[in-house]
Amino acid sequence: MRFAPILLLIFLRVWPVAATILQNGQPREDPYPGQQSPIKLDDSWRNYDAGVPEIAYKGRWDSQHISWWSAPGIKVEFSGNKLALSFGPSTSNGALVAYRIGSLDWRFSNVTADATYQFIGPDDFTDGIDTKSNVFEMRVTNWGIGVQLAGVSVAKDAYITKPTPYKRKVEIIGGSLAGGQYATYETLSSWSFLYGVGLGDAEFTITAYPGVCLADMQCYGGGVHGMTWWWNRASDPGARAHQFYGDNPPAFDNSAEQPADLVFIQMGGNDWRHPNEVPGEKFYQAYVDMVEEIHRVWPKAEIVLMSQWGPFQKVGTEYKSTIQYKDEIIRVYEYFKDLRWTFVHYLNTDGILQHNDINPKNHPTDVGHIKVASHLLQWTRLVLRWELKPTGEVQHGTLYWNDQEGY
Repeated sequence: MRFAPILLLIFLRVWPVAATILQNGQPREDPYPGQQSPIKLDDSWRNYDAGVPEIAYKGRWDSQHISWWSAPGIKVEFSGNKLALSFGPSTSNGALVAYRIGSLDWRFSNVTADATYQFIGPDDFTDGIDTKSNVFEMRVTNWGIGVQLAGVSVAKDAYITKPTPYKRKVEIIGGSLAGGQYATYETLSSWSFLYGVGLGDAEFTITAYPGVCLADMQCYGGGVHGMTWWWNRASDPGARAHQFYGDNPPAFDNSAEQPADLVFIQMGGNDWRHPNEVPGEKFYQAYVDMVEEIHRVWPKAEIVLMSQWGPFQKVGTEYKSTIQYKDEIIRVYEYFKDLRWTFVHYLNTDGILQHNDINPKNHPTDVGHIKVASHLLQWTRLVLRWELKPTGEVQHGTLYWNDQEGY
């Protein structure tokens, strides 16, 4: 495998998160609440290595406990009134992580390599919050950066245990649209994350990365792997992963994980666009291969083929939506329908978004992501008869839309 220059350009445009977040045209005063500073561990702490079974890893991590893809994270159940995480040398400088207790509001902190950060302290246990047992969750916000977990520390007389996983699991496969590129809090503001959290009682993973094609060896001049290949790899298609593993990224055994009950696929935008312009027949065959591989690994999963929206086009006094590879994706659905694969569904997203729900880079705004997630949640409730059990904050930092009694 080789990395074409244009693909490297896309993947290399990643930097530590310290950006200004605008709301209604004005800078948000505290865009990343919860910043922490490094600490030194002393004998008041009990320390656990990154490999202990009490840590529940979410998303894709490799054998060195390095995070990859979109919104990887951890959950641990802990006792006591403090918790800290230590990060190893392979942590991206200034990586932005989100963290919280239970389903309370997310907070954010930049972290760096070879450092320990205390995320939870005595001040977090006001309002009658018990210190006997709580669940701590951490997520990496950006697909192009990552952390290496070195350990978890709690009070010396406390302990950690692995939280009981939810019985249901969802896998979302996609590119930059599913990954939340250009959204306020990146993947944490994406429709895929909002959907997963919105279900409330389901595990979810987001195997998404900006720039990745579905078709293998067809994009960026050829020689670049597509999702049909990357889905079985631990690391992602980015430049950071290439620096670690070159052309031989570690394999990922999807069958070793909790099997998914539901899989969403939203791909085609990168195959469609210049300079790739993958022919429809090759895209169709890659899609068939992807569905067959998912079914091989998770034979009981429902598989949803989402239509891939494109940019709106101004025609006279109207804006017209576009759908990329519409005929090919419907043809994939009909192919499996003819095989009586009743677990394969087609979900038409046309009409969910309006032209001002898509930002100038052809990606949804925060409101656009919310609309897509909302429609998918209702589709899941009505078609699959899943009950929705939301437990707390979903979209992050949107109180400014309705925080005044009058204007």
